[in-house]
Amino acid sequence: MRALPDKSIDLTLSDPPYDLSKEMIETAHKEIMRVSKAAIIFSPPENQWLSPSQYGFWVKPISTKNTSKRYSRFVEMIFFYGDLAWNTDRHWSQYTNVFQDLVDGDTEHPYEKPISLIKRLILNHSNPGDIILDPYAGSCTTGVVCKMLGRNFIMVENEKEYYDSSVIRLSKV
Repeated sequence: MRALPDKSIDLTLSDPPYDLSKEMIETAHKEIMRVSKAAIIFSPPENQWLSPSQYGFWVKPISTKNTSKRYSRFVEMIFFYGDLAWNTDRHWSQYTNVFQDLVDGDTEHPYEKPISLIKRLILNHSNPGDIILDPYAGSCTTGVVCKMLGRNFIMVENEKEYYDSSVIRLSKV
């Protein structure tokens, strides 16, 4: 991201790893806000990102992941930052900040987000031709949706396994 000019990204939409240290969150947040006009970041309640202008919540379907000897988290926070585009033909009161979407089919990544949720966020908060960044691309759901909706995208993924599966996944769209 350091090579990207200030405010060169129309929207960053990302689901960073939830085990980042406070220092890593602060550093990533600073860079995302430098390069982005607006951002949407998923975050667990116990390791929150910084000072959003709006909050949203994804109520996840029942899951048994990571629940050994503790309660499961069925809600993830969605933080909205910056000058978000708002594209909808519905009245604003038709939307709430609570989303209930399911991950359909087989997943390539243990923390994959639903295509329907990512699609709604991209349609609501970007325009065709916009540049969307996901600096924690994982299985590349954001890139897949961008390709489907005519958005330009920059995806970054450090883990080779997920990068390789993303290249294959994107080639099928």
